Amino acid sequence: MKTITTVLAAALLTLSAGTVQAMTQVRMLKTWDDRYPGSTVICDRYAELLEEASNGEIKVQMMGPETIPPLEQLEPTRNGLFQVLCTYPGFHTGSATLLTGLESIRPDAEAFRESGAMDVIQETYASLGVHAISVPLGHGYWIYLNRDLSSRDDLSGLQIRALPPQHPYISAIGGTPVVMSPAEMFSALERGVVDGALFPAAGAAGYGFAEVTHQYFDAGATAPHIIVANAAFWNALPEEVRAIFEAQAEVLEHEVPATYDRLNAEEHDKMAAAGMERLTLNGEVADTLSEAIVSGAWSFAASRNPDAAEELRAIVEAAGLLSN
Repeated sequence: MKTITTVLAAALLTLSAGTVQAMTQVRMLKTWDDRYPGSTVICDRYAELLEEASNGEIKVQMMGPETIPPLEQLEPTRNGLFQVLCTYPGFHTGSATLLTGLESIRPDAEAFRESGAMDVIQETYASLGVHAISVPLGHGYWIYLNRDLSSRDDLSGLQIRALPPQHPYISAIGGTPVVMSPAEMFSALERGVVDGALFPAAGAAGYGFAEVTHQYFDAGATAPHIIVANAAFWNALPEEVRAIFEAQAEVLEHEVPATYDRLNAEEHDKMAAAGMERLTLNGEVADTLSEAIVSGAWSFAASRNPDAAEELRAIVEAAGLLSN
């Protein structure tokens, strides 16, 4: 990885030595390929908004996970190899866990912005050498199953693939969480090594869940995304250029919740057409899961950023954004 990063740094920084001064060229890295719609409706859309709002004066060169793997993308952004990163905060929990708490809130862009939550987020990410530009929120995760729910209508006896921030959600309703990469996950589901997976709703059909599972239900958690800029790049931008980045970040944030509602509705239709059964948890199990999302999300958020997590939770709670 160090060799790849060094080669890319030499090539890209040499080719664009004058672009920061010109402030028209932006190297943006995104975490997903086009199978995940967020790649298009968040990352590509933000690039489009920037170019349109600047009348073409801001040009974005987009690169994806084939350039730098998702779990390794924050470091080259912090070091200036890329100027902007569009990603999921769960992929850099080794550096910051704060945004996991936002899995427990309603995706209300206006209330979120007005709450002052971005101040806490920006302060936290500044300590990592990046500036948090935007936090788009959308309804997020489903749990896909290749085995039926238990007799108690929960995940008892089932092994469920999930990222560490979501392990409390699985455990709360009886399941055993398992960590594995997406590439391993589909093979494991197909072979019955695991009994299910927690994964984004948008793009489920494209990823092939209908081929390896037969049931699913909505976990009820929000998916926070984040767009960050290299701190030196951000600080060097003229005020009027930063204003374009900031204004279009808010435009994007206001678009995303409705976009995800539409995408998820389309995904339900695709799952039904593929023969997938949509489950509804009974009231007691659903309530337990909802409570676990709130407590688990904020507990994980505090694991690396305890003070910021306490402050951010107080802000979103005062704004009436907590889902539970």
